[in-house]
Amino acid sequence: MNIHVFAALKDFMPSEWKLTETSVKTIKDLKEYLKVTYPAAENLLEACRFSTDVQMLSLDQEIKNYENIFVIPPSSGG
Repeated sequence: MNIHVFAALKDFMPSEWKLTETSVKTIKDLKEYLKVTYPAAENLLEACRFSTDVQMLSLDQEIKNYENIFVIPPSSGG
């Protein structure tokens, strides 16, 4: 499964990478894994949302055999 991140998250981690960690079963697990792996991004990750190619994912959503998961940081318009 490919993980894609955007905007300020790219300052802390690669913009795209393959998740190989088998203990990650839910979006909440993924979020916790990212916080441990990239501790400098912990505060930003708290405000992020997660999605697939077609839908937003809740934290309790099981990670199925998705091809891509997108980590979306908060944004503002202007």
